[in-house]
Amino acid sequence: MSVCIIYHSETGNTRTVAERLAAAIKGDLVAVRDLAGYSKMGMYLKGAPRAMRGELAAIEPATINVAGYEVVVVGTPVWAGNPTPAVNAAFKALVGIEGKPAVVFCTSRGMPGKTLERLQAMLAGRGADARGVVGFTVRDVRTGEGMDALVDLVRRSEKERVVQ
Repeated sequence: MSVCIIYHSETGNTRTVAERLAAAIKGDLVAVRDLAGYSKMGMYLKGAPRAMRGELAAIEPATINVAGYEVVVVGTPVWAGNPTPAVNAAFKALVGIEGKPAVVFCTSRGMPGKTLERLQAMLAGRGADARGVVGFTVRDVRTGEGMDALVDLVRRSEKERVVQ
């Protein structure tokens, strides 16, 4: 299976889920770095308001080419009920996403807000075939709960693409 897992993580929770998924399905990881370099306090004071406004961050990598992959997965932490500015920018940076099955996940302290719905809308806006969403709390990340659902969703998306 050829899966690209794109994620942004500041505290490590989203990275943990992405790495577990990559290990389970042998996917490739693309870590998106917000060039703002937030401190912990900066995430809340500067990053959260930017997330609420749907702003885009300056990111590395600036372009994310997924043309050679069968399935794309995007993961984000939740900031003020929204995807991070880095993930907003990652969607704009995607090349070759049109028509591909895609799955999204988020990590939060338990209040994902409209993050998953917004991620699905962003996928649809880029012409991707949004197949599903999975939300993780910090507790889920610690215990590994929910990983089976995410792995199954990605595997099912890949199998359905092969059949088409």
